[in-house]
Amino acid sequence: MPDVTPNMPDYEKGLQDHHLDVPEFFNFGFDIVDKWADDRTKLALLSVDPSGENAQHHTFRDLKILSNKFANVLRGRGIKKGDRVFIMLPQIPEWYVAMLGLMKLGALPMPGTALLTPKDIEYRIQTA
Repeated sequence: MPDVTPNMPDYEKGLQDHHLDVPEFFNFGFDIVDKWADDRTKLALLSVDPSGENAQHHTFRDLKILSNKFANVLRGRGIKKGDRVFIMLPQIPEWYVAMLGLMKLGALPMPGTALLTPKDIEYRIQTA
């Protein structure tokens, strides 16, 4: 067994000395995805159809463009910062577009699995 030296031999001291810089304003859509979109070829997602025969490459640039369009559609529908929006989609690339578009608006996405029953959906929406 190789000798492994811990990177934090004194946990309490490490905890005391650690400082996490948290920005006052942070938006994952703008600050991360859009920044990575500067490289037009940087792969974000690889989606495969149910047959497994066809794959689609989605870059961060694609996500930036599509999430901006989605955010603009939502804004046109009156969705604004702080609004809660329920999203129920299967595991498809559009799920990421919807989530990022909502984040860019400052709306609060409420993701739900496609397996939810009508009663589950009603409960989530009523208690949000």
